[in-house]
Amino acid sequence: MRDTPRSIETRIATITLVHPGFIEQRYKLGERIDLPGFAENKRARLELAQGMPCVMLSIIPKDMDFDMEVTGVDHFGPERGQDTLRALAVVVHDSMAEMVTELFFTYFPTVFRTGVFNDETEARRWLQLQLAEVTQKEG
Repeated sequence: MRDTPRSIETRIATITLVHPGFIEQRYKLGERIDLPGFAENKRARLELAQGMPCVMLSIIPKDMDFDMEVTGVDHFGPERGQDTLRALAVVVHDSMAEMVTELFFTYFPTVFRTGVFNDETEARRWLQLQLAEVTQKEG
């Protein structure tokens, strides 16, 4: 894992390998979440994970602008069951982002665990528990 970048900047986010198995995705305030940006973030996550099981913390800032097309696509469907993602915690800071995120997970259920949180510390704690469970199961 020596050659793995610790962080990758995309147009709409910074994706960081916090420690093995734990990826953090921070959306940039002032950018718009759209399909090309979402795809770019996914490529960055896969590059950082290097085929190893991982969990991801995704932080959406307050009043984040997003293209409604993003909510109509099953982003995790093409790799269902083959992706290395084991759990995803999304931290939202306003009711619109919370509603859109929960609606997305209702329409497109995932094979990994998901959680929507208003508190980053709580989300991080939940993901650490998920990662410990994954490590125990798969390690």
